[in-house]
Amino acid sequence: MIQPFLRLTRLSLVASLLIPLVVSLCSRIMSGNAASGRLPVIVGASLVGIAILNAITARVFGHTEAGIERVSEAQARYLDELPERWIALAILCSAGLSLFLELSMIRWQGSVWEFFAFYKNFGLLACFAGLGLGYALARRRHIPLFFSMPLIALQMLLFIGLRYGIRGELTNSLRVTPIREQVDMGLGVATGVPQYIALYAFLIVVLLLTALAFLPVGQLCGRLLGRTSPLRGYGLNLLGSLAGVVAMFGVSYLWTPPVIWFGFAFAAVLIFLAYNRRVLLIGVLSAIAAMTILAWPVSFRYEMIYSPYQLLERGYGDHGMMMIRAAGHYFQRVHDLSAAAQAERPELKRLADYYELAYLIHPAAADVAIVGAGSGNDVAAALRRGAGHVDAIEIDPAILALGAVYHPEAPYADRRVKRIVDDARSFLRNATSRYDLVVYGLLDSHTLLSHASSVRLDSFVYTVEGLRSGRDRLKDDGVLSLSFSVMSDEIGRKIYLMLTEAFDGHPPVCVRTVYDASVSCFQLKYGGLVIPSALLVTSGFENVSALFANATIKADVSTDDWPFFYMPQRVYPVSYIYMIALVLVVSAFLFFTFIPGRPRVSHSAFFLLGAGFMLVETKSITELGLTFGNTWQVIGVVIAGILIMAFLANLLVQRLSIGNPQLPYVLLMISLAAGWWVSRTGGFPPSTAGRLATVFVLTCPMFFSGLVFSSLLLRVTDISSALAMNLMGAMLGGMLEYNAMYFGFRFLYLIAFGLYGAAMLATLGLKKSLTT
Repeated sequence: MIQPFLRLTRLSLVASLLIPLVVSLCSRIMSGNAASGRLPVIVGASLVGIAILNAITARVFGHTEAGIERVSEAQARYLDELPERWIALAILCSAGLSLFLELSMIRWQGSVWEFFAFYKNFGLLACFAGLGLGYALARRRHIPLFFSMPLIALQMLLFIGLRYGIRGELTNSLRVTPIREQVDMGLGVATGVPQYIALYAFLIVVLLLTALAFLPVGQLCGRLLGRTSPLRGYGLNLLGSLAGVVAMFGVSYLWTPPVIWFGFAFAAVLIFLAYNRRVLLIGVLSAIAAMTILAWPVSFRYEMIYSPYQLLERGYGDHGMMMIRAAGHYFQRVHDLSAAAQAERPELKRLADYYELAYLIHPAAADVAIVGAGSGNDVAAALRRGAGHVDAIEIDPAILALGAVYHPEAPYADRRVKRIVDDARSFLRNATSRYDLVVYGLLDSHTLLSHASSVRLDSFVYTVEGLRSGRDRLKDDGVLSLSFSVMSDEIGRKIYLMLTEAFDGHPPVCVRTVYDASVSCFQLKYGGLVIPSALLVTSGFENVSALFANATIKADVSTDDWPFFYMPQRVYPVSYIYMIALVLVVSAFLFFTFIPGRPRVSHSAFFLLGAGFMLVETKSITELGLTFGNTWQVIGVVIAGILIMAFLANLLVQRLSIGNPQLPYVLLMISLAAGWWVSRTGGFPPSTAGRLATVFVLTCPMFFSGLVFSSLLLRVTDISSALAMNLMGAMLGGMLEYNAMYFGFRFLYLIAFGLYGAAMLATLGLKKSLTT
């Protein structure tokens, strides 16, 4: 096992050094600078340097292979000889480490490069590939755990070096996405072959580095599970995973930076390296190197703040005003639009008119709700126009805090303003107050996706049902104001259609303004709003309602079942197939490199259970986030709740010795059918009883699936192989989730129903294979 691991590690090292050259070359070609006379010299010198490095690494790895084998074998012996009294704690720690490190890696990748912020599933699948393969190799003689930290440090160096160590124009090929079916703010779509080459080469190297780093961690978990009974070991594994979720919850709550996350994870790894002083020293030096890379001050222009959701970079823009970036892109800026500032700088008048347009349309507005209040520009406008009470709703507490400290008009210090940290959809659905104005203040998630799902945090805000919730909060003569940076006519048409449906067929009045390519849409609660043309002329704005009413512009409305606001049309995401194929090919390459031959058919039931569970988990997280709010706390509690349900199912099987999974299978199928039916009929009402019923319906499949899985563990002797297949199945489930982008999330129930049905049939095969 150690030889293929070292070959792939050396390949990843050389490829990591080659990636900057590939990216720079592809970027030069796309910009038309490839014909530069210096380019051939640069390429030639770089290739010679890489060839020399390849020869050096081959020699170094060749000379150290025997020593690495001995150390890796000693690691396996250390775990086998661990005293029995420490086994339970070791299983808890290893499981907590694997999940905490996985969550840290996924979050960190998205904070450095935009692609991973938009498509978190890629990092998740890469971690699953490594962990699954590690579980499958848990019984091998070698466990090279001390390699995990150097491989993670290498990935950190690659990410940060590419992001901050190379001029921006030389990395433009990585600042695009290969996904064509949806639009992304601040991220263009790849248009040329060089861009695709750079992107996919980078993704392959990241997938290899991540999988190889997590492979020994999976071996660690699987090896320890082999020291106890499968059922007990799985229960301890679930409790350890729960501890990992709680730990990530804690570091997120404290707004800690990645150096803290990985510091805790590396400390846990070092505990398992304590069997040898030299190995421990290598581990400590690797951890120090990784920490140094993470903590290195890459820019003195921005203060980096890790909120529970994202990396925020606070800097200064025009006239010393605060400007905020998210994942490296412009996100927000504050403005001083006070009367004194406008008197000093008359050009600010048009900008003030944009923020105050809703109040010019409804000058008597006293009670105002602003969703997506951000750093305070919309709140300041409400106060300037005499609002008597303002509820300012913002999901990210760090952005609220920055606005409170740095906004020159200090809107959040005003007694008329109530700051509310909540998801916009959750607030609008659960609030009891009525407002003269409900203002959507350029609310967009930018690079924020919900955890464990391809849905963005604002996806359920911009659905027909979500906009109806905003309308329901209006007084009888109230006005809804929605502003959005319209990136294409199709997105503008989509907003127009959704508002028309939400307002019972009354189309909104759409106005193109002068700020951030935004279009503002307005409508009275019962329709019939008319904006005097003179009001727009004096501000230099344009009524573009006729443009978005044009039926030749193709767009499909978003709903709670299909909440993909950034997809103008409901088309199958063909572009994702290429990315999925990339993951499949690299994963298959890794699998057959380490495990030649066919997988064990007797474990196919665990594979199918993993795929089904991943889909049902995604559906549950999505719907419970919709019910209780898409905040990080709610999602964290939901994930913890899913693990608790699986643990309770495991405990029940242990106590009652449920060896026959047929009844749990039947109950699982019934619960899935019930969930599909409830979703199809519109769900439960937003009352306390309705929410409890939603929790019951969505968590029942988790519990019954846990019963099935735990009862099947009574039939196997090698739990690591079963969990390996389960994780590989979860990879399939993560890929199948993308079908929701065309069929809707309700369709995931049907896919899960088919997967669990196939698992039931495979269980019969498992029983026969064990009895013959």
